[in-house]
Amino acid sequence: MQVRYASNSGAAYDLNRFGAHRQRGRKPNLTIAAPSAKARARAGMAAAFKTAAALALVAAFVVTMLYSRAVLTELNQQIAAQTNALADAQSENTRLSAQLDAKVSLRNVEEYATQALGMVSIDKSQITYVDLSEGDKIELTMDSPRLSLIDRIRVAISNAKNPED
Repeated sequence: MQVRYASNSGAAYDLNRFGAHRQRGRKPNLTIAAPSAKARARAGMAAAFKTAAALALVAAFVVTMLYSRAVLTELNQQIAAQTNALADAQSENTRLSAQLDAKVSLRNVEEYATQALGMVSIDKSQITYVDLSEGDKIELTMDSPRLSLIDRIRVAISNAKNPED
């Protein structure tokens, strides 16, 4: 006959029984005291100060953005005005250049020279060609003055000091 005990059923195989047992402790009973009126007033003031500081920062940011947009608009207007002035100056320059070219054209200069100054066009008989391929030569004639010995020495010394190509 086998007797079974209700409390020892499989107790030999229950390894949890041999481990360290942690006793369940009680949770500490924490009580939070209600804040005093001064503490509530301080907390309200701190929250109000934080809100006011945040609003001031947002307002400063908005004012800064508006100011920068106003300055940007003003600078864009100045750029547009200067661009228009540049375009006007360039068109005036073009007009004056055309007017100057018209006044100093070769035909106008020739017309002024013949009419106002009484000049005439060049004739082919007035053209003289000079041949410089033989180099520089001096031709002394009987009428040309003769240099004395001292003058020739001076010329030779000056030519030696300043040789020309």
